[in-house]
Parts: sequence; C-alpha cells; structure tokens
Amino acid sequence: MTTRLPDRLVPCSADGQVTFAATAVDIVAAPEDGPGLLSQAARRLCDAAGPGAVLTGAGGELTADLGSGLRAGMFVSTEMRRDTGKTSLLRLHLRLSGEGGPPLAASLERWAGIWHRQALSTAEMERLTGELPLMGATVERLRQGKPLADLAVLVTGHFLTDLVRLADCLAELGAPLDAMTVLRKDYAYRWRHRVHGHLLEQGVHVADCTESGAVAAHTARARRAGLACLALDDGGYVAPALLDQIRARSPERAGSPVRAAGAVERAGAGEGAAGSPVRAGAGVRAGSGERPPPGGWAGVVEQTMSGIYRLQGREAELPFPVFSVAQSRLKGRIESYWIAEKAVTTALELLPALKIEGQPALVIGYGNIGAQIAALLTQRRMRVAVHDADILHLIDAHENGYVTARDLRTLLSGHEPLLVFGATGRTSMSKREFEALGRHVFLASVSSGDIEFDLPALEALAVQDAATRPALPASSRTHTLRGGVEVTVLAGGRPVNFHETDSISNLHSDLVYAGMLTGACAVATDPAPAGLDPSWADTVLEESGLLQDYYERYGPRPHRRAPRPPSPGAGPDAGTVSGAERAANRYLSGGRLLGTTPPRGLAVRFPWTIPCWSRSLRVEP
Repeated sequence: MTTRLPDRLVPCSADGQVTFAATAVDIVAAPEDGPGLLSQAARRLCDAAGPGAVLTGAGGELTADLGSGLRAGMFVSTEMRRDTGKTSLLRLHLRLSGEGGPPLAASLERWAGIWHRQALSTAEMERLTGELPLMGATVERLRQGKPLADLAVLVTGHFLTDLVRLADCLAELGAPLDAMTVLRKDYAYRWRHRVHGHLLEQGVHVADCTESGAVAAHTARARRAGLACLALDDGGYVAPALLDQIRARSPERAGSPVRAAGAVERAGAGEGAAGSPVRAGAGVRAGSGERPPPGGWAGVVEQTMSGIYRLQGREAELPFPVFSVAQSRLKGRIESYWIAEKAVTTALELLPALKIEGQPALVIGYGNIGAQIAALLTQRRMRVAVHDADILHLIDAHENGYVTARDLRTLLSGHEPLLVFGATGRTSMSKREFEALGRHVFLASVSSGDIEFDLPALEALAVQDAATRPALPASSRTHTLRGGVEVTVLAGGRPVNFHETDSISNLHSDLVYAGMLTGACAVATDPAPAGLDPSWADTVLEESGLLQDYYERYGPRPHRRAPRPPSPGAGPDAGTVSGAERAANRYLSGGRLLGTTPPRGLAVRFPWTIPCWSRSLRVEP
C-alpha cells in the first residue's frame, strides 16, 4: 500500500501558475470494484469539503472543487499482469492543483490523509483473518452467550491492521461497534490511514490517546446507551484517568486501602465532559459476577508494563479489577523476543554507516525485552553492558557475562556506549545521566510514548538547537552538549520498534491480542476482586486453551514420525530418517510446499510483477 503523503509540488504548466501534488492509495480488490472504490473515496473528499463541493466526471476521471482554489482530480488504475485472478492491485490516485500558487502544505496533508482513509476491502480482510488464526479460534471458544454484549468497549491501540481484526472479534463476542471507542496511538505506520478509515466506516468512535476527556466522553456515551464499560488498554491511558476523576471528586479516598475482596464498588459513570468526575458505583460489588450500572466500569485489560507502572502506588484506589496481560507469562516468555528483534533491527537501520562489531552498547532495563536485546546485540558482536535498578536483574545480567554496575552513570562514562537501548518503561536517562556522556551516542527507546529519555532535560543541556544530520532520518535529532558531545535520539525518542513500520508481524501480535480477548471475557463474565493481581491473568490465560492452540499450530508437526529403534543386527543408519525425508521436513517446517500456495494463515505479499498501470476503467461520478 502507498501511504506516503505528498512532499513536493510539480509544475505542470508552462507559466508555472498551476502546480499540483499527487498521492495514491493501493487496494487489493476485484478489478470490477475499482469504479465503486474511486467514487467512495471521491465522495469522502467532497463530504469533508462541505456542500459546495460538486463531483463531476469525464473521460474516466472524477473532479471536484474543494474550496480555496484547490481542485481535485481522481482516477483509478489497475495493475497490468499476465496472470488473471479474482483480485488485483488497484491504485486510487488523487491530484490536487491550485491556481496562482502552490497549495499550502497543511492543506495537502489534510486532504491526503482523508484520501487514504479507505476501508479495507473484502479480499484484504480475508487475508488479515488468515494471518490472525489465534484470535479467530479464541472467538470460537468464547462466543457462546455473547459475553461482551451490553458493554461499551474502549480500545487503546496502534493503528496497525491487527487492530481492525481486534474490533471485529470484539463485535463477534457481542460488543456493539457503534458504542466502541478506539484511542489512537499516533505513530507513522504505513496502514494508519486505512485502519482509521475502516474503523470510522464501522461506526467506531476514534479519538487521540492523549485527548483530554476522551475516557470521560466514552463513559458518558455508554451511560446514555445503557451500557457498562470495559477497556483494552495499551500504555495506561484508561485506569489512571479514571482514578484521577475519582480522586478529583473524593480526595479523601486517594490512597485509602481497598476494602475486603468482594466488597468493593465499581467505578461508576462520569458526566462526560472533559475533566468531569466519576461517580462511585451503585452498589455493584467486585467479584459478584453482576454487571456494573450503565456507565460503570467492569474493569481494564492492560497489555504493557508502562501501563502497569502508571498504577504503581495506586493499586489500593482501584474500584475495578485490572487484568494484567503485561505481567503474564504468556507475554513475557513468548512475545519479548519478537519485540526485541524488531527493535534491534530497526535501530541499526536508523544508524548512519557505522561498523558496530566490537563497539560498546548499553541496555538499560534487563526485563523480558531488555534481556533479549542484550543477547541480540551480543550476537552482532557488540560489547554489551547492562544496567537495571532491580538488584536481582542486575545479578542475572552479571552472571550472564554482561558488564554491569550499580550506578548507571558509571556505565555511561566508563563503558562509553555508542548505542543505548532504554527498555525500562519509565524515564531512565535525565540530566545527570546526559552529563555523564563522553562520546557521540545514539539513544533508542523500546518503551511506549517518549518517556524513556527526558527530552526536555536533554534540550536544556544542549548548547545549540537540535539538528538533523544528512546521514540520518528526519525523525532522528542530534543534540550537541558542552564539550562537543553529540547525543542523537533515534525516532524522536519514541519506540524504534514502531518507527514507520509494523512493530511485529500479525502472526506474532496474534497471540497477545488473543490473550486480551480472553481477558476481556474474563472481566465481563467472572470478574476478580478490585485491584491488580497478576496471578489472575496467568490462571485465566493458561487454563483458556490459548497456549495449547498456539503449541498445536506452531509446535512439532504431528505428521513427523519419531525415529524407529534399530532392529537387532541392523547397520548404524537403521532407524534414522532418510535424506529425502529430512529435506521434505525442512521444507515443511518453512510452512510451504514447493509448487503449492502458502497455507491459510501465512502472510502473502502480492507481487508487483509489472510496474505498469491502466486507466481503462469507466468511472461514473
């Protein structure tokens, strides 16, 4: 898919008075669907422009005046290829032209963003469903009785394609789409505009995760609809906000101990305005199995450690249960490697041309992900040091052969790392740590948001404004400190594993999202006492059948036969698998057979075999 916004204007007239910028979005769909998709996209632009925008068509191209001298030309092209099939790659083109001067960049970005909000096609959704088999199997196990019916679900998510499938699965489990809210985490993903458009077409409310009052607004909508609330959070955007509203209304409750299990009221409905307080629940008890009143909160499913850290010290205030996928063995033992591998690969790609072998690196935070990052950097022959505020983690790192020290500044000044990974989920480097640096260093975060490195403190220490370097991406900024020490923050201080790419493949995110669906149903049907109990998530997830399903899909293949014991008197090779069988097994383990199509569930890249496009489709406005 093409999602790059226009970044330059190209003169198209002799006198230079008319300029234009162009962008396009690619869709996998049946060729005969092209005209309808183009008309849909064109009407979306016209709706945004207002009633004065009139759509006209001629010669296979649609045109519309968008106001302020801006005119849109739109057409669809199809891929030219020898093989014919049910689907093809369609490209929806948008050309914006302005009279008397170039259109403003902000205007271009707005219209390009609207153009790219094209819902996923049926063919794309079918492929997506096949890439996320664990989520589908989880829905089949839990769909009886529609456990999420009568719940207004709020989801905080990265705008990747798996989020679209998550919303579908929630709906299949009973959650009304028109009562659902998705809080957008604003990263530059390739599919972000299309995911946004798909959610809007389904009737889902979309807001920015940093928008003040977004949680209260969702609560108010749920109350008006007679629904209770449940959240699937990613980064601690929901539970802390609810606690702040409760504290604002009842300061005397702040920090007060939670009453005995089974006797804690749920969080009730807020008034919906930004910053408005949340009423205490109307007598609905945690662990009772009953739903909270309309606008009340049944609970929160949290999948990140940064979200759990934001609740530290406030557990006693929680009036609802928090299902911690973040602390579960499922997430810690299986997902961590995938995230670490993506983070290391992307960070190294963001570096200028450097020889990293033999260079010093530092990993701050030796948790599940940090430990994997340290191992991957070692495999790339870097000299790795590790710091962790937890002494047990520090001992573990030391006994695994890494350079360690109790004081982070000691490692920064003595080890002199070229590359620093922050994987603590908190702020690991601030003024004192930056002052300990003695060489040019590259900082890479693996934590949500931009909390890992204290960027305001770094800017305050800099002797000149942050600058970009020709050999670095525009998102990476270099700060020059006293003494000429340069500090380059990769990806703007945001997690490198999310930088302009999908963090991990759908086949990997499938497991954690399936765990979140399982947790949501547990909160809805068999809630625990209010508070945060990590063992609850482990128990539910490990008894749900999800891990068994994962192992059956990706563990040893059942058709492989164990070696037969050699018969008496047989030669040394008796009982072993033949060379042909070994070759076949190796190929099977790759998930495919020669001369066959990949099995359902594997990602398939649609080849751009011939980069030529045809505009022969007839389009009506």
